[in-house]
Amino acid sequence: MSDAVTGDGVEGVNGANGANGVNVADTAPPQPGPGPLPTRFEVELEFVQSLANVPYVTYLLTTQQHLWKSQQFQHYLKYLEYWCSPPYSQCIVYPNGLFVLKLINGFLETHASVNDDGLLDGVDELPRYLQLHGGELMNEMVQRWESA
Repeated sequence: MSDAVTGDGVEGVNGANGANGVNVADTAPPQPGPGPLPTRFEVELEFVQSLANVPYVTYLLTTQQHLWKSQQFQHYLKYLEYWCSPPYSQCIVYPNGLFVLKLINGFLETHASVNDDGLLDGVDELPRYLQLHGGELMNEMVQRWESA
């Protein structure tokens, strides 16, 4: 008789009663579910806005070189330029990300070439380019915003 009713009227399951006959499984805190997956819109928006953080972009360029040398990733970055036009640009909180996106795409178009393995050569110079010119390019962008 493992499923017995205790004195306080709470029935245990297979004798798994804790103190006062309360089922231990019923007292455990609920586990949060994974929740809904982000939409493509949300993922792209987050990525474009993360480009506003130049030290983060430089970190990605130095640690994830295989990704940045991929032609598919270059095409993806070019595709993301649709965020520069309304109504998508109105969702951007950090517009510097759009500037850095255009800067990266411009650099890849002028300085990168495809090697025999189908990878981009010349990408190794991009972190240095961002570090050397990123500050002055950002200042130019701010001046354009102030004068607009």
